[in-house]
Amino acid sequence: MKVIVFGGDGFCGWPNALHLSQLGHEVIIVDNLSRRKTDIELEVSSLIPIRPMGERLAAWKELTGKEIRFFNFTVGQDYDKLLALFKDERPDAVIHFAEQRAAPYSMKTDQTKR
Repeated sequence: MKVIVFGGDGFCGWPNALHLSQLGHEVIIVDNLSRRKTDIELEVSSLIPIRPMGERLAAWKELTGKEIRFFNFTVGQDYDKLLALFKDERPDAVIHFAEQRAAPYSMKTDQTKR
């Protein structure tokens, strides 16, 4: 089964993507990496270091021989990319973990909402 995981770089999305891949499904992650950008802006970091997406995907492939593809765009903004992805990939399932990281952050300004 071909599965697209929106928010696949996040706390829930990443382990789900790995689990599905390990089960033999073709997995595609879509994420805009906003969590990482927010950390930089707020000058904070995760208690558990999070390696760059390219390193994580390469490590997964090295450990398992399985490939997870990655697309970097914002689901709620890049509608043309979203439509093209659905048209090109024709997924069997979509799992949606993409979200604003924290409600207080989204309430800071009009720009952080978007």
